[in-house]
Amino acid sequence: MNVVWAEIDLKALAYNFHQLQKLAGHHMSGNDLMPVIKAEAYGHGMVEVAKTLDEQGCRFFGVSNAAEGRALREAGFKQKILLFESTLTGDAQGIAEYALTPTVCAMGLAKALEIQAQRANTEIPIHIKVDTGMGRLGLDEAGALAFVEEIRETCPLLTLEGIYTHFPLADTDREFTFAQMRRFRDIVFSLENRFITFKYVHAGNSMGLGDYKSELFNLARPGLMLYGLYPSRELKSKLTLKPVMAVKTKIIFVKTIARGRGISYGHTFKAKHDMAIAVLPVGYSNGYLRALSNKAFVLIAGLRCPVIGRVTMDQMMVDITSIGPSGYMPKIGDEAVLIGAQKDAHISADEVADWAGTISYEILCSLGGRLPRVFL
Repeated sequence: MNVVWAEIDLKALAYNFHQLQKLAGHHMSGNDLMPVIKAEAYGHGMVEVAKTLDEQGCRFFGVSNAAEGRALREAGFKQKILLFESTLTGDAQGIAEYALTPTVCAMGLAKALEIQAQRANTEIPIHIKVDTGMGRLGLDEAGALAFVEEIRETCPLLTLEGIYTHFPLADTDREFTFAQMRRFRDIVFSLENRFITFKYVHAGNSMGLGDYKSELFNLARPGLMLYGLYPSRELKSKLTLKPVMAVKTKIIFVKTIARGRGISYGHTFKAKHDMAIAVLPVGYSNGYLRALSNKAFVLIAGLRCPVIGRVTMDQMMVDITSIGPSGYMPKIGDEAVLIGAQKDAHISADEVADWAGTISYEILCSLGGRLPRVFL
């Protein structure tokens, strides 16, 4: 029996997908979505998430690399699968074999793909990535036109299917993001003037989709919002989403601590009065970050109980003293909720991220990536 697990609500996932489709229809020239399901779907389980999205009519998936794309193909999925990180020439054979769609921003990969296309007597669709401000993968803006023209001239079996960019400051700097959109638009228009057009033009991650409108784009790449979280509090007024992941555990020990006693390594917490504590079988080996020590809360008996002392490798301690006046004292085997709802109380991944000084993406990936999953 699992004593700590992640519950994945697939009905909530389907609901969020349709909410995002509606939003895309208002903000773009179409409502096509490419859900980002890389990194085990942000810890939610890539194959199971893909199954649910497939049932909702999803036509695209976005993943990191050829290994993830291959896993989806071997699971039987027929959707178009875009690889965000396919920069190694050694991936070319697998890309062709599994009918994946690579991102191309290096001529070496383009040439390797062309060779594989010739061998298979087929065409390989590719997407071009332009770096307009992320400073990561992608063509420099100044060389984008020449690069695309070279591919058209030297790689006839590569279909220029899509072109895209990425927003690094969509949630913090609207002026910068709008400037990115204008420069990217100019590149797309300049290519059209050279009779090079793309079926798909995209840029919007969750924040880009939620807060920026453009008729230029006809495909969006939501990740975080698909899983029920908001990249910006302001977006809560635009659409309602449902959290997909909850993280739960069971109390494995209850004891009384005398005033003045220290808790956990380093005694960073000392009891100011006699208190009751519960021990939970969750620690940083499970993805519950050590940075949450003396900062986080969990739900027990529908009340918020503080995490006290340092989170250890596979256990942590929680102050349950405040539950006593309710007339009920927690016992071994009772449920504790780290993320999710219990009775009328709720703890979100955003809150956990704030306590840890990080972002909700890391919380989801850390916990969901390490814990057994239960699909609802």
